[in-house]
Order: sequence, then C-alpha cells, then structure tokens
Amino acid sequence: MALTNLPVEILEHIVRHALPEGFESLALTCRKIYAMCTPFIARHNLLRSHFQHVIFYEKMGDPLYTIRSAFDLIARIVTEPIVARYVRYLESKVDSCFLYHRPRHLYPDVNCGDVVIKSFAESPYLKQAGLDWQEYYDEIEKDLEAARYSQYAAAFLLTLLPNVEKIALPKKWKSVLATDKLIDAVIHKARQSYHLPFDTSSLTKLTEFEDSVPLNAHQRFDMALASPFLALPRVRSFWGPSCVARQDSGHQSIDKSQLTYPFGESLETVDFVSSDIDPAGIAIFLKHTTRLRKLTYSHASKDSEGPHDDDWDICNFVTKIEHAVGAHLEELSISIRELRGSLTPGRASLRGFQQLRKLELPIEFAVCNASADAAADRNIILSLESLTIEDGSTNHPTSDNKQPILGHLIPPSVRQLSLLSSGAQDHAKALEVIFRHFAAKKPSKLPALEEIYLSCPDSADDLYKEECAELQAETEKAGVVLHLKAWSFNFL
Repeated sequence: MALTNLPVEILEHIVRHALPEGFESLALTCRKIYAMCTPFIARHNLLRSHFQHVIFYEKMGDPLYTIRSAFDLIARIVTEPIVARYVRYLESKVDSCFLYHRPRHLYPDVNCGDVVIKSFAESPYLKQAGLDWQEYYDEIEKDLEAARYSQYAAAFLLTLLPNVEKIALPKKWKSVLATDKLIDAVIHKARQSYHLPFDTSSLTKLTEFEDSVPLNAHQRFDMALASPFLALPRVRSFWGPSCVARQDSGHQSIDKSQLTYPFGESLETVDFVSSDIDPAGIAIFLKHTTRLRKLTYSHASKDSEGPHDDDWDICNFVTKIEHAVGAHLEELSISIRELRGSLTPGRASLRGFQQLRKLELPIEFAVCNASADAAADRNIILSLESLTIEDGSTNHPTSDNKQPILGHLIPPSVRQLSLLSSGAQDHAKALEVIFRHFAAKKPSKLPALEEIYLSCPDSADDLYKEECAELQAETEKAGVVLHLKAWSFNFL
C-alpha cells in the first residue's frame, strides 16, 4: 500500500511523529504529504529557531521563550515534550546568571501534582540512580528560592535530551553525590541502547562536548568532571579550555570516576587549551583513546592551586602521549601558553609516532631533550651540542656518525612541521644545531616532510633572524617550503 493511500488520520499521526527529526524530508515526499504538513510548518520553524541552539539568557517581554536556567528549560520541555527533540546544541555556560528572586508562587509545589512535579516522580533515571525524587526536587526548590545556580536542575535537564549533539556545561558545574549518580545512570543507559535504531535515551547522539571555563578566568576545570561524558558512545570531539589534571594538585583523580566503563573510546579530536596536565594525567586520559587522530595541548600553569611544583616535564609528557596513541595519532600540537616554573630536562624520542602527519612543538622541547649531565646545568649550547644520535652503528658516537637532532625528534611520516619560538638569542643556536646538515639528511630521515612553519617575530634577536635566513636557503636545497611567521604559536 502506498503511503498516500493510508487514511488521513493515520497520515496525520505519521506527520506528528516525524516532528522534528524527519519532518522536512517527509514534507518533500509529494504534494499530498506536503499539504498535510503545511499546518505544522510554521510551528516547526518557530520551535527550531528557538530551541535548536539553546543559550541561557533573558529575553524581555517573551517569557515563553526565555531560558534563564536549567529549570526554565525543564519546565518548558515537560509542558511541551516535543521541545526536547529540537535541542541540538545546549550552551548552558551562563546557567542561572540571569536569575533574579522571583515570588515563590511562580514555582510548582512538590505536592501540587503539577506536570513538572510529575516529570520528577516518573523519571526512570532517578529511579535507576536510586535517588528519592522528592528529596531531589527539594534541593532544586532550595536553589530556586535563593535564585542561585542549581546543580540538581542542571543534571536533571540532561536526562531529557534525546537529540542533543553538542553540550557546553555550566560554568558552575560541580561534583555532587546525587547528581553524579544521576549522570552515571544517563551514561549507562546511553551506552546500553545507542545501537538501537529507534532509541530515545538522553545524550545518545552527543558527538561534541566542552567545558565552559573561559581561557582567561581564574577558575580551572577538573578533568574528573569530564570523564563521564567522554564515556558516551558517540562523543568524537572534546574542547577543554583551562583543564587541570595533576596528581599533586588536590583535584579529583580522573581515573576515580564512579563509572564502570572506560572513557574516551570514541574520541577523535581533543583540544586542551591553556591547561595544566602532568604526564600521569595525560597518560590516564589517553589510556583508551584508540580512535584519537588529533591532539592539541597548550600548557598554562597560571593560577595553579595546591602545593605542586610549577615545573613542567615536557619530555615525559610527550613520551606518555607516544606510548598511548603513537600508533594512530595523525596531528599533534604542543605549545607553551604560560609557564611559571621551568621545563624539566629529559630525553624523549618521537620516532614511535607511526602515522603522524602534522607536528607542532616549541623549540624548548629540543633543548630539554639533552643528556642528563648537560641538561643539569641548563646551558642550551652544551645541551644541544652534547645530544648525539647514532645512525645505527654499534660503535661509540663520533663526529662522523652524528645525525641532526631533527631526525631523532621528528617522525619520518611528518609532512608539516611547526616550530614555536620567541626568537631569543639562545633559540638561534638551537636552530643551528637542530637543522645541521638538513638538506643532506632530509631524504633519508624525513622523506615525507614538505613544509616547515617557523615563528620569527619582529622582536626576534638579530642572530635568530640570521639563522632563519640561513635555514631558508637550506630548506630550498632540500625542496621543503619554509614559512616564517610573525606570531609565535599554533600554526596547526
């Protein structure tokens, strides 16, 4: 039987059921179906414009579409359930920032049988988490009466979003035992049912997740808060500004989640911007990221908390990344945004990255990659000159079998290399040593290399600029394009 031969009542039911996911495709099926969809088009467009990308804000004169807090959106969804299916991007960073103290009668009473109350009483997620719905709602009431952010409301909202694809958490998101249990129940249900074609579990379609701490804020985002969401089955991207994960910082450990399953299995892209993560923290985070293709990390130890040392062991940090994702990572960017302490000298080789195509590093990484004795005196010239890489010979190193440091630190698969520098005088010596005999050694050591991006600020030391000019001639001989850029980080 053709679809158009069905009774009108059944067709109308099909049209309503198609909202919003398949409504537009259904409307374009034929003229008869389009005519049946016409009465719904205006409402569909209105709801989509208001709720496809939800941002909490004050909309004066339009209370029906004003979303100041998570509770406002909860109330809107439970009074018109189809609204939940329109939400694709939930940007709740400023949750409750626009609240003011409203009269108590504007909120439903826990015993009044209101539809909002019913949604809590019948919530399968609260039951699965073993939480008393009345006690849970009481906590929300307390927050509403005080016109403040409610972690309880923010967490409950995440039980109502079957089609959301991207979430930015509230700035004040925190760990509370009850809400942690509720989120765990949501994640558990999503992992169980995401492969079912008609499943409507909340957060099942989430592909992008981000914390909401501004880059220049004093606040830090504890990585332990992100781990449950990164265990969702379809999360591909994580944007994590101002993240912290240090074993000695006093923050929660990201491997102590209540979850009984690993996180990060579906991640493909991770951006840690202005973050403070130690080698142990990055090792834990990357433990199960078997699909990771791109990793960006800029280090900033500003506003650090706890008794930990502000020095950063960059060599060990990169080594942990190599051990965890070296077999499949394709793009890696490491930069220094702000460093209160110093870089810890050490040894690391990037030759274990088998699929790396784009690589960005600070020149200081090569400096730190020195022998223990030379690195101990922190002398860049001694450190670099003493770093001897053997070409496979079993004999003791001599001047004849020294290889460029570049050939040791850069994987042969790299096509695009970016080196970050402030243009200081000691970095000029670093360039000289790193690219020594580059044209001669490039074919065997770096056969895939096509482009080099090198920061050369206007304020750079004259010696550094001279070294850049010499490198330009050397790369031309090797058939590699050198781009000299005035800025100092993040070319990739």
